Amino acid sequence: MDDYGLFSVLPATIWAAYAAVGAGFALSLKRGVCETQIPLLQIALLVLLLHGTPAIVYDTLRYAWAWKHVGVVDYVQRHGQIDPTAPFLAAYSNWPGLFVVSAAIANLFDIKPLQVANIARFSPPVLNLLYILVLPLIYRRFTADPRLVWGAVWLFAVGNWIGQDYYSPQGVAFLFYLMLIAVCVGPLRAEQSWADPGGRSLVGLCGRYFGLVSRGQPLMTLGQQPRVRVMASVLAMVLIFAIVATHPLTPMVVMVALGGLWFLGQLSLGYLVFAVLVETAWLLFYADGYMASVLPELVQRFGDTSTEIGERLVDTSIVSPGQVVVSWASRALTGIIALAAVFGGLRRLAAGYRDGPAVVLTLAPAFLLVATSYGGEIAFRVYLFALPFLAFFAAALFFPWSGTQRDAIARYALATMGAALSVAFVLANNGKDRQYSFTQAEVQASQWLYAHAPVGSVLVEGAPNYPEQFMNYEHFTYVPISAESKQSIAAVLADPAAELSHWLRGRSPGTSFVIITRSQKAYIDDLGVMPKGSLDDIESALRASARFRLVRATPDASIFAPDGEGIRMGEWVR
Repeated sequence: MDDYGLFSVLPATIWAAYAAVGAGFALSLKRGVCETQIPLLQIALLVLLLHGTPAIVYDTLRYAWAWKHVGVVDYVQRHGQIDPTAPFLAAYSNWPGLFVVSAAIANLFDIKPLQVANIARFSPPVLNLLYILVLPLIYRRFTADPRLVWGAVWLFAVGNWIGQDYYSPQGVAFLFYLMLIAVCVGPLRAEQSWADPGGRSLVGLCGRYFGLVSRGQPLMTLGQQPRVRVMASVLAMVLIFAIVATHPLTPMVVMVALGGLWFLGQLSLGYLVFAVLVETAWLLFYADGYMASVLPELVQRFGDTSTEIGERLVDTSIVSPGQVVVSWASRALTGIIALAAVFGGLRRLAAGYRDGPAVVLTLAPAFLLVATSYGGEIAFRVYLFALPFLAFFAAALFFPWSGTQRDAIARYALATMGAALSVAFVLANNGKDRQYSFTQAEVQASQWLYAHAPVGSVLVEGAPNYPEQFMNYEHFTYVPISAESKQSIAAVLADPAAELSHWLRGRSPGTSFVIITRSQKAYIDDLGVMPKGSLDDIESALRASARFRLVRATPDASIFAPDGEGIRMGEWVR
């Protein structure tokens, strides 16, 4: 792979596959076919092409932070519990739902960390297949037109490029969020039979208001069945609790979304109250120590996200040429989906539909932009939560109403748009995979280091981008060279062996290591974090220096230790 990521090594035949799936999807939207599950099959094929290809091509877990999640599972397996007071990876310890359940399953089948990682690499295709199963349940509450339903699912699949569907609390909590919304706009949708749209009282005004914002929604049937409604109510409360215990950010979107649905008269106030109570209880009684430590910063940085979002955008003046293309592909894909949603929403409005719930659910995540100090990453999370409803309005650009006018043109235009955006998806989602994918040689080096380094060791990393912290993560102190100040980096580059030896001076023998890997080099070179070739120069200097010795080497990783620590070379290097 070069700096275009997976795009640079895909065979030409896979683009023919995208075209074939697009044509199949267009045909599946014909009258008499779109009422079946055949469109869902076409979308599932698209998901497998987009998300299954990397999982199959790479034989290891993608993303360095996904390996950290495996490390939290390893911690729970070894200790039999989670420690909410642990200073390292504290957020994971205070929202441990995914990790506790994963550890229980891993213990049941005696699955070790590397096996967990091997299973977790299939999370993106699995989670996305689950997403597209839930989404039609939501869209059918907004429209009775199956073409619009499947078109929205199609655009969601191709628009979900931001990489939050890996093995993570966010990916699982987002699935729970979609399930909760499906229940709330479905069997739990409030019936406004008490309202008199013709009356002049406050009740009559409310009735006219609710009728206006809900215009265009299909009539409810499940909500009239008490047994179904009770089961749905229990499921909603279970999902709310699962979300609160799994992820710190998603409950905020849940509360705003439930509040918006209540304001529109679509949902009982009780579910919002329940969500607020569960979230408050969790923060005050389980995550209280963590919140006490971060609350001052949260208050200080409230609403101050514009600068961080700007910093999060790739600086195209310093990254490699391929990464410039990748950056613009991701921006173009997001912009096209959003622009299509605007025009699709206007077409729905002109056709007489108000789509109040869909509008509220689209806007609900925007609250995160001012209510969190999550950094520039928050822009991607806002897009993720808004995407299901942006996709609905974007599909409405082609099918704003149930008429048959120019049906064939709309079908093929929608399918062509999805197939074309798939190219942008591969660049946006997989364009950094030279950094984010890891070889078996890198995994072996990391496994050896975490298994053999004594408790309390200092691990100096070229960059925090390799299979890291998936075993015994709490035993070590991690020092990424790339995260140091410009002055420190300059000193290291001037004389790597002398400066790193100075960093590790005074350490007990055998408790300090330097690890440099292929993926770290790709991260540095592609993003311009340090001068290109910096880690190659540092690695060469350490190999040539008498201050360090090479204690472990694989084709894609080198591990060094300060010399003079009584380590015999033949015992460590293979």
